[in-house]
Amino acid sequence: MNQTSVSQHSMLVDRLANAIRSGSVIEKDGLAEPEAGAFYAAQGAVTSALGADLGGYKFSIREGVLIGAPLLFVSRQPESGFENEIKVEIELALVLGRDLPIRSGGYSRAEVQEAIESVHIGVELVRTRYVGGAGSSLGLLLADCMSNVGYLVGPQLDRALLDEGADLGKLYLENEGRVLFDGAAVHPDGDVLKSVVRCANEGLPMGGHLKKGQVLTTGTLSGAPVIEKPSHFTTKLGGQSFTVTLKTA
Repeated sequence: MNQTSVSQHSMLVDRLANAIRSGSVIEKDGLAEPEAGAFYAAQGAVTSALGADLGGYKFSIREGVLIGAPLLFVSRQPESGFENEIKVEIELALVLGRDLPIRSGGYSRAEVQEAIESVHIGVELVRTRYVGGAGSSLGLLLADCMSNVGYLVGPQLDRALLDEGADLGKLYLENEGRVLFDGAAVHPDGDVLKSVVRCANEGLPMGGHLKKGQVLTTGTLSGAPVIEKPSHFTTKLGGQSFTVTLKTA
């Protein structure tokens, strides 16, 4: 990067890290989108500035491209801090039971499924750090860790939910009496493991490979409804129930 690009990169990283710490939002005006080769460098600089203890990743496939971001925290406690405009996504949390280093010949879907130690209700907390969101800018989205606030791992579910073509069943989500979702749980990729298999064979989009103990998530089953105030919400999936409290910091 030239000196101007370095300065713009540093400004973006500093402003995003401050917005994440403070629960605020920043204007996109005057922010330069990271260059194509620097999307993940910006993301890494943000998480480094935060001193985040990264316990897992979120993945998505957009227009055939695998993208990802670290989960800024992973917790098994059913609570977190409330932030304005925070949204909740009910997902399947996948806990890896062994490393999946890139290897010649790659991994089959069955091998990747076998490497997953357990499946849980997963709750991703998301909030854009930009006024009006990242819009069409992939670089700004990735630098913002794909809007991740953190991730909560709930009760364990039946591993059969990972079978190819599995019916994920019904999902229910309510926020103190306000129903946010009540219907079939449908994964946006059509296969919960699609992006994990690609990641095992291509490597992490930000570099490195999947490792034992990491928590992985690959897309919402419930949309992303806003939680309007400090409160609790309950989700039911796969015969299990998980109640989460969002508290005023």
